[in-house]
Amino acid sequence: MATTSAPATAAGNGADWYDVKAHGAIGDGVADDTAAVQSAIDAASQAGGTVYFPAGRYLVAPVPVAGKPAAALSVNGDGVRLVGAGSKAAMLVKKADGILLRISGTGPSLDAKGTTHRRYCAIENLGLNGNGRTGLLLELYYNNNTHIRDVYLTSNADIAVDAVELWDSRFHDMVVESCTGPADSGRHPNVWLRNSSTANTREWGYSTDNVNQIHLTGCRLENFGTGALWVTQGTAGTNNPNGIHITDCKFETSAMKGGPHFRVDASCRHVFARNIYAYAGNFATGYGTPQNIIDWAPSVSALEDTLIACGTTTTVNSGVILYSAKGQTGVLRNVNGLYGTRPAGTHIYYEQSSTGDFRVENSYGNTGGQASGAIPTRNQPNPPLRLVAGPVTDASFQYPPLDGTMAVDTVDRRLYVRVGGTWTWTELRA
Repeated sequence: MATTSAPATAAGNGADWYDVKAHGAIGDGVADDTAAVQSAIDAASQAGGTVYFPAGRYLVAPVPVAGKPAAALSVNGDGVRLVGAGSKAAMLVKKADGILLRISGTGPSLDAKGTTHRRYCAIENLGLNGNGRTGLLLELYYNNNTHIRDVYLTSNADIAVDAVELWDSRFHDMVVESCTGPADSGRHPNVWLRNSSTANTREWGYSTDNVNQIHLTGCRLENFGTGALWVTQGTAGTNNPNGIHITDCKFETSAMKGGPHFRVDASCRHVFARNIYAYAGNFATGYGTPQNIIDWAPSVSALEDTLIACGTTTTVNSGVILYSAKGQTGVLRNVNGLYGTRPAGTHIYYEQSSTGDFRVENSYGNTGGQASGAIPTRNQPNPPLRLVAGPVTDASFQYPPLDGTMAVDTVDRRLYVRVGGTWTWTELRA
């Protein structure tokens, strides 16, 4: 007689599978599940393993930690996966102010080998809910090779993800909604990738190293108040964030109250952002100051295939603030503005302190001024702006247009090009 086995359950996946309910968690959003969830994490931290969260709301309370900000939950071992039944089905919820989840090493790796790092951890199909409280949702300090996939972060009155000295890590299909700092804050983006969070060597969050080799793919940040994604050196003032790749990401809000959607500062290098959508729909209640939407200043980098948009409210000051340092080239390609109302400033603002070159290709706004600030001109002895507004259909080093629209250049130092059907020229460098 044939027998039928019962289907495998999440709790029956081997000795390295730790169901939080088997450790006493209730998951009703009322009971305090801090100790039970931490117990499951501690068990997995011993030798690596998966902590599983069945559908439910797990209320957790930050507790004091010596020398560090209070955190509700901490992953204290390498190779730990936190896996939920779904990013909105299984959710960790803050009970009080403080950090919700810490996946951090023990301190700065001054030997540059990451010996104090937390390694090879992951969060998948799980929600992190700030419940309107302050403190981080996810702290990633002194960490490498962490993967965040299909995670939903929401309702935090602070930074959602703060990463200091984070290496070789990936964020896939992460959603951040309704997280913000106070109005006009310069310290509360939804996601902050930075070298250091403090300049004081005695404080948690200090590092002389950097954040590097980070990929964000298919992420969506919405309804933020004080910025979506920032990549900066931080307050320590040393080293260069590098190897940052942002692809197919969306930054959209109608709750603006200060700060750019996307910022990459001049300390950064090798930063590539592609297929970005940045929408500035409206302001938070009581706020009405137009903002710069993208602040782009890294070296050896490029911002490409990006659309900046707004509705019928003047939310945009400038679409892009563009800076280039000496010996560098600020690169924009296909960075366009689709503005429902013209910006208070211009589509591109060339930062006055720039000392480098620019390459701006097919980047324009549909309404309002196209450029302002320290606009490079082709009349300079060595013009630093290579501006290409569209497809080049004809070019000649020696002859002006045959239709007579331009005078003959007797010294043959001009390159004539027809861009989008219109002839123009640029003076060649000596």
